[in-house]
Amino acid sequence: MVDEYFKDLETTLTKMNMHDNEESKIARFVSGLRREIQDIVELYECFSLKKVVHLAIKVESQLLKTPLKHTHNDDFYKSSWKDTNKISSKTFPSNF
Repeated sequence: MVDEYFKDLETTLTKMNMHDNEESKIARFVSGLRREIQDIVELYECFSLKKVVHLAIKVESQLLKTPLKHTHNDDFYKSSWKDTNKISSKTFPSNF
């Protein structure tokens, strides 16, 4: 989960005595997110780590709520090119 990951990252940075600037912390945090969360978070311009963490948590929550939706029409891909050929041969006369 994003919130657990953030807490772990924060603890690790503190233990390593790393005092990155805000921009570096944001980059480090975002680079460790799951790819689908990272892709969405990177679309937004945030200047505070707190806002990026909040956004990532919201994105994760949305992804958990909604199953992956197909962006294509399943029926279209179920038909083969042969089926399409049959349709076009009926449309055009055989001597065409």
